[in-house]
Amino acid sequence: MSDATATIEVTASHMPGSVAQDAVHPIIEVDGEPRQAKWGLNTLTVPPGQHTLKAYHKWLLFREAFASSTTVDVADGQTARLGWRTGAAVFQAGKWSVM
Repeated sequence: MSDATATIEVTASHMPGSVAQDAVHPIIEVDGEPRQAKWGLNTLTVPPGQHTLKAYHKWLLFREAFASSTTVDVADGQTARLGWRTGAAVFQAGKWSVM
């Protein structure tokens, strides 16, 4: 078993003025495994390699509001910095960006 690790930082945010979203917490899946997240900076320790991230949050009747995915490659000791932001409509995908 290897002790190699990498880090993915995801800054989760929502539209300004959307205070109702402050009441829910985003979920960030790493390779299909959900992790409870928060608005702001989330630090995820992962093994080096390619990872698929999916972010969303529960909202009223939507189990995966603003759901969207991205793929990132991280090398041993590297930190990948990403942003995920919700939009105006709950059924639209959130936007990923490289930070």
